[in-house]
Order: sequence, then structure tokens, then C-alpha cells
Amino acid sequence: MVKKLTNNLGLKLLAVLVACIVWLIVINYADPIVTTKYSNIPVELTNAELLATKGKVYEVLNNTNVVDVVVQGKRSVLETLSYENIHAVADLEDITIMNTVAIQVYSNKSNDQLDSIKLSRSVVELNVEDLKEVPYTINVIVNGTPGDGYVIGDVSQNQNLVRVSGPESVVNRIVKAECSVGVNGRTSDLSTSADIRLYDADGKTVTHPNLKTNISMVNIGVDILACKAVDIIYDYTGDPADGYTVIGDPVADRTAVYIAGRQSALNKVERIVIPATELDVTDLDKDLNKTLNLKDFLPDGVRIINIGDDDFDGKLHVMVEIQELIDRTFAIPIENLKVTNLPKDCEAEVLLETNGNEESNAKATLEITVQGIADSYTNVVPKELQGTIDVETFMNKAGVSELPAGVFRMEVQMQLPEGLTTVEKYYADVRITIPEEETEE
Repeated sequence: MVKKLTNNLGLKLLAVLVACIVWLIVINYADPIVTTKYSNIPVELTNAELLATKGKVYEVLNNTNVVDVVVQGKRSVLETLSYENIHAVADLEDITIMNTVAIQVYSNKSNDQLDSIKLSRSVVELNVEDLKEVPYTINVIVNGTPGDGYVIGDVSQNQNLVRVSGPESVVNRIVKAECSVGVNGRTSDLSTSADIRLYDADGKTVTHPNLKTNISMVNIGVDILACKAVDIIYDYTGDPADGYTVIGDPVADRTAVYIAGRQSALNKVERIVIPATELDVTDLDKDLNKTLNLKDFLPDGVRIINIGDDDFDGKLHVMVEIQELIDRTFAIPIENLKVTNLPKDCEAEVLLETNGNEESNAKATLEITVQGIADSYTNVVPKELQGTIDVETFMNKAGVSELPAGVFRMEVQMQLPEGLTTVEKYYADVRITIPEEETEE
């Protein structure tokens, strides 16, 4: 028997090979119709924004946005297709009263050469509800007990409100929004972030794919109190009545205080500033005396503490001194007025009248009126007061780059002792000359 099978074995193998080749040729020539199945094709939902504009929100039911697709066609065509070529689309603009949307399927390659393309289901099933948005106050729950000698102070958070939107039936279940942090055994400030969780009346977490919040986390600071001394800074606002001025800075019966709070808060408090609006001197013609409560100006999470025998209760007594202004007129000698920033190759001469005293050889002077409190005039010698005339400033204001010869009216800037000011602007005539260059004969 074996001999018969092995007899002419080479011819027999050649016959099999030829038969296979012939079969392949026939198959390729015939290009038969075949079927291919593509599983778990996601259905693309288009025009979803149309529901949102109507104040609606949808949820896909029963995983109907995933389909299997069976494609039939010539083998040569199907061999060129892959999973990525098969697309299923449901247009929400065509949603029915039963909240279903027909699924359209196609191939983005050789679609017109396919004999058929069939779906495992024909529609996407939706649950459509009114969209509801509700704001909730975020409650921070602090768990645990700090270390010995420390207590929980203020609890701060960067967000106090969360806006929750989603299907009305889901949002209606929510009764509170919370974040929780633990401080057990801590002896220093806690600064962390925590997830926002939504709860129903039974204390169960409320979650849903279409439930959205405008923020998901909150930054939280828990005070573990410490203390330090800081300065108190005072300022005022407004202008006193005409003819009066404020003398120096506000004077108070306390310029420093001990405060307590979480370390991170104390690190930010280098000093306590009393707002200038608390000391308004507008239109006053006498000293301002006022009692303030320092507690009103402390940052959140910081409080006053007393050290030793100090029994400070936060009351501050502050005074802003106001004095009358006195006007005086001085005659400034012409030689005290200096011309500065004169262009190259120019000469300048200050021209002042002698008020009709030419024959008496009186010096030309500029009369100015200054204002200040009585103490400001101490040791003032009018003939020693100086003034400057800045030619460059004059040219800049006039918008010129070169100054021709002639007489120009320029502003005089007086250098006055501290506490004295001029009551108006003063000017002097300045003669500008440009000497002719000498030429050799």
C-alpha cells in the first residue's frame, strides 16, 4: 500500500501544486462576493449643540452608541478596507419624539463599490431631560485634632461656590457640596487642595456622566495659630480747608501690636495699615482726633493677643495735626536767577524791572509770594533764595530744536526750604544772543 502511495510521488505533488494554482487563478478571476464584520464601531453624535440651545441634556441608553457593522462586497474591495474606514453617524437634529436617532453608516473608502452595509441596530436611544444649573455653597469639613498646644483657627478656601449643571432629575437629588481635609497631629499650617463631592439627602455621593461643575477642586488653608509683633502704619486722605495744611504724619497712642493666626497668614502680615480713608481731613481747619478699632483692620484669620500685663482692647486714639498757612512776599535779586541748559554758542541775560527805582540804583528783583506754616519761615533769608530758568525745558514745551536770538518769557523754578511753596508760577524775560564768530582779516 505504501509503495502505491509513494509511487510517482513527485508527479503527484506537482499535480496538487498545479491544482492549487489553478484554484487561486479561478478564485482571483471570479472575485467572489464576501462578507466582513466590524465590531464595536462608535456612533458619532452630531449637532448635539442643538439640544443644548434648547436647554436640554441627553444621555445615551443601553450602550446604543456602539454598533457592529457587516459589510458585503467583492473580495478585492473588502481587502482594501479596515476598521478605520467604517463610520456610523447619528444626527441629533433628526431626533424623534421617542428620543431615538437613526444611525447612518458608510465607508469613507470605496463606499459605492459595496454591495451592502448593515448595522446591528438602527437607532441610538437617548434619555433627554431639561438641563438644570444650581449653585451650591462649598462646605469645608476639617477632620482630626491638631497637636498639643495648637488649635484650629480660621478655615479659608479660594472658592466658596460651585455651579452644578446636569439632568434635572440628577441635580434635584443633590443637597450639599463638600470638601474634607485632615489636621490630626499637625503643629503647622495646612495648605492643600481637595475634591468637591456632591451628596444626596442620605449622605450618598451623587455622580452622573452628564453632571458637570465649573470647578472640581478647592484650595484650602487651615489655621494652626502662632503669634508675632507687627507695626501699625497710619495715613490720611483729603485736603484741609483753604489756608491750612497737615503737619507731619498721624500720631497714635500705639504703633505696634501682637497678633496671632495661622503661620502662613502671619508670614504675609509685615505691618497693619490703617486705610487713609479712616482719617479724612477734607475741609478741616483744626486737628483731627479719632478713635478706631484695630480689629476692624486685621486680615482674615488674624487676631490681637496681649503679652504680659498689656490689656490692649484694640482701641486706637489717632490725631492728625493741622496748622494755618501763612503767605509772605520776598524780593529775589536778579543775580540769584540762574539760566541752565543753554544751547551751545548762545548767551542769555535775565531781564527784570527795578520797579521805577533805576535812579536810586536799586537792584532788579523778582517778587514772589510763598506759603507755609510759621515754623517753615525760621531762618529764611530772602536774598539767599535761588531760582533757575531751564532753557531746554522751555524749548521742549515750545517744540523747537533751535533757539534764535531774541527775548523770551520763561518760567522760573524757585528752590525753597522744606515746607514752603510758591502760590503761583513766576516768569522772567530772557534775552538770547548769538555772538557773531570773529573772522581773521
